[in-house]
Parts: sequence; structure tokens; C-alpha cells
Amino acid sequence: MSRATRGRKLSEASKRLSLLAAITVMCASGALAQTAGEVLGPAAVVPLTVEQPPARIVVDPPLPEPLAQGLVVLQYRTENLRIVPVFGPAALAVSPRIGHVHVAVDDLPWDWAAVSGDPLIIQYLPPGPHRVSLQLNNANHHALDERVVEFVVPDVGQRSRSTIQASTTAVDRPSARIVVDPPMAEPLARGVVFLQYRAENLQIVPVFGPAALAVSPRIGHVHVTVDDLPWHWADASGDPLIIQNLPAGPHQVLVELVDANHRPLDQRVIEFAIPELGQRSRSTLQAGGR
Repeated sequence: MSRATRGRKLSEASKRLSLLAAITVMCASGALAQTAGEVLGPAAVVPLTVEQPPARIVVDPPLPEPLAQGLVVLQYRTENLRIVPVFGPAALAVSPRIGHVHVAVDDLPWDWAAVSGDPLIIQYLPPGPHRVSLQLNNANHHALDERVVEFVVPDVGQRSRSTIQASTTAVDRPSARIVVDPPMAEPLARGVVFLQYRAENLQIVPVFGPAALAVSPRIGHVHVTVDDLPWHWADASGDPLIIQNLPAGPHQVLVELVDANHRPLDQRVIEFAIPELGQRSRSTLQAGGR
């Protein structure tokens, strides 16, 4: 066999091996790729005909870069449960299962409901060790699963809240304004603070950062502070604020309307009293809960 023939055959063999390798990689990639259903779970438009597996919550550690600046950002996801702002015993029959998350910080006896599935944002926690409990609940506030995240907030020097700005960027924009209703009477009689709010001349969306200041119409979110705590959490869902297990007695909630870069634009302070309801405690985890 001539040298040219051997060279041609080696070249053809090399091409076949390269093609085989490419096919193998594509097959492997196809085998590893997850479908939308595998990631998102069952389609919500079709009720499940089989028993649902237990609901579960997965929480990542705080994002390191914001934490280095004193900002706690916690990403989480749920399995076998959809996060939606729907409540009450009738919602237990909804299939696939729905629910929300109760969030508690450190040793405080009260928690708030997170109903959007967006990352949790907590700002101005004092330097030092902290822990945040994320409790997965069904639509009737029965606990199904829980994760506790522990972390240390670094000392980043003196920090204070921004003063309210008259405008964000464009002078021709009307001033943003927040309207907060008093707590709903029926839940308050049971010790649950249910605050409905709306924004004027601003859309509540979970988009953050200085680049978002140029978005038109203006976008932003709210910061929520309970009593005289030095820290607050961010809510970008636009859904009612829900706080439970506050001690009996007078309280106040500060709801600040802020732009996408966390600069305050308007605020309302809501004062109310929690009635004495006897011994109350956070729900314990249920073995089965729908």
C-alpha cells in the first residue's frame, strides 16, 4: 500500500472517529438535559391523579458579594409545591399543591409570609451571627418543611437609611406614592396582620440595580420594618403583607416605597394593636399536609 493511500485511509478513519465522538457528546447532552416538566414539576392546569410526594424547600447560602456589603440575599426553590398568594382551608384541595413560605429572623417570635418565590432580601441586619428560618407552609399555614440558614454579617461601618428623594431620575415623572390600608379587621382579631398596599406612578416588580433606574414606567419595590428594628426586608410581589405571631400589644409597621436601587420615595407608618389571644406558637411540621 502506498504512502498516499495509507494517509488517505488514516484521514478517513480520523474523520469517522471525530463524527462518532460528536454523536456521543450530543447523545450524552440529550440524556442529561432536563425537560421543563422535570424542573418545574407537574403542569398546574392538570390536577394530579396520584398522591403527591412530600413538599420540600431548598435554600442556598446568602449570595457572598451582597453579604460582604451587609445585604442578605437568599435564593430558594420548592419541590412538589407551587408558591402562590392563595390561602385558606379550601385551597388545600388544589392540585398540584400550593403554599408559601414563613420567614423568621433570629429569636424573634414573629414571622412574615413570602408568597412570590423571589429571593428574600434583608437589609441592615446588625454585624455578627444571624440565622433565618424558611418554613414551607401549605395554603392553610401548616408547616411542611423547614430550613435554617446561618451566616455572619460583616461590619461594614456606619450605615443609615437613605432620606426620601423627591424624584428618581427624570424631573417630568410624577412623584411615586404608596397607599397602605389599615390591617384587615378579621385577621387582626386572630393575631394576623394583613396589610394591602398599592403604588402610584411606579410598578412593583423584582428588578434591582442602578441600571433599572432608567426603565420607564418607573419600577421599584417596598421595604418593610416592624416596630423599632434596625433592619427591614424587601417585598417586590405587590401582594398583601402578612405578619403573624407578633406579641399582644401596640405595634407599628413602616412600609417604604423605594426605587429599583433601594432609594426611598415615599412611606407610610401603620399603627395597630394585637389582641391578647393566649398562648401562641409557630406551627410544627406536619408529616403529611397537602
